[in-house]
Amino acid sequence: MLVVLSDLHFSEAKSTQIGSHRFNRNLSPETYQAYFSEINQFAKANQINHIDFVLAGDILEISRSSIWLESENRPYTNNDDVVPGSAIEETILEVIRAIGQEKDVSETLALFRNINNQFDMSVRLHLMLGNHDRLANATPKIREEVRRMFGLEGGSEEIDYYLIFRDNHGLPFCLVRHGHEYDSTNFMMDFRKKEIIPPDIPKSVYGKASLGDITTIEYGAALPWLFQKLYGAEAILNDPTLLAVYQRLMEFDDVRPTTAWIAYLFSTPGVSRRETWRLVKPAFTDIINKLITHKQFITTLKQSAAMSGFGRVLLILTLKTGLFKNGIPYWLVKVLMKIVSRSIKVKSQAQVAKKEAILWDQDANCRCVISGHSHFAEVALLSAENNEEKYYINSGTWRNVIPATKNYQDFGRLRALTKVMVFYPSEKDPLDGDQDWAFHYMSGVSFGDYRHLLS
Repeated sequence: MLVVLSDLHFSEAKSTQIGSHRFNRNLSPETYQAYFSEINQFAKANQINHIDFVLAGDILEISRSSIWLESENRPYTNNDDVVPGSAIEETILEVIRAIGQEKDVSETLALFRNINNQFDMSVRLHLMLGNHDRLANATPKIREEVRRMFGLEGGSEEIDYYLIFRDNHGLPFCLVRHGHEYDSTNFMMDFRKKEIIPPDIPKSVYGKASLGDITTIEYGAALPWLFQKLYGAEAILNDPTLLAVYQRLMEFDDVRPTTAWIAYLFSTPGVSRRETWRLVKPAFTDIINKLITHKQFITTLKQSAAMSGFGRVLLILTLKTGLFKNGIPYWLVKVLMKIVSRSIKVKSQAQVAKKEAILWDQDANCRCVISGHSHFAEVALLSAENNEEKYYINSGTWRNVIPATKNYQDFGRLRALTKVMVFYPSEKDPLDGDQDWAFHYMSGVSFGDYRHLLS
């Protein structure tokens, strides 16, 4: 049986501390313990002898940490540019170790290291990397540290970017990716413009920084960090308006689609749009002025697949002219909000995943592609030719998801726990029906926020 879990985003809370409080983003180890028990019971009932348990990327939240902001180093650095023994390697290790030291994360990692003790059948744990933990493959020392955290063999060998699981005849049966390959903002090739996606995308492409790396650190982490420096922890905690805006800034990564984030910021309860902009404008201005002088920013922007050549040149020239040196005017923010609101569409990744060459390889037996990344759980039928159903399955996330109303003026708060279990052909009893394989998909959504300020 194949079990896929993605987008756990284990994160460090040290750098998010404000006063004596922290924004804890991590689920309790009891949540994972309960899931292990559920899988174990399910596997026993179906007489499963072995489980391949895949952590399919964005397991460690390396890109979003204020630790990066304490130096000139940034996570939008190509893996090949991280030199062993360098300052940036040490920063990556510092972030990873800080994540591992979080109480909830530490206890959860212990469960994964001892995963075979949680089941009545053999289990093999697989780790893949996504866009938020891409830098885990940067150097041998970093890879060794990450493997040690999860109790994986292989030492300093490269960590997988994708996995292909085979049927009992040795034919490719299931392709598992993280899913950022289908998103040009977070991947350095735009497969939306390609006819097919080869299974073996060059590792050099996976190692390149993307536009998404910039937004994650500069807006996901730097904005609340600068906001706190600007107003001070005590003032924020004692002022309901400042605290409301600060909490909005901290929830950057939970808004889906991510393009709705600016609308989310400007819908802070009890705070007008103009007042919100007055409070955050100094931090925005600071970021813009620093970005244009940052060599890594220019390099990443130039290699981004998410922007046209003309768009990159125009943006760089606009920033260099110093037009926004004193800040973006409020009228421009309102215009941008209208443009973004009109363009926001929740798009399935299925149509891009359908281009996977392995699905249509006559010498393979690939029945499904599984990925995460988008935080939108879904099952989509890709083809049913010759009575052979092929599916795209998105493994969603185990994080908060902040949904929007149709006019993007109001936002909710949901907790998602998506579970994907696939039966190999050799595990399917032919007496159960005509299908020679099966999958079990549970997309659980609950109302309420497990993320809160802890004393």
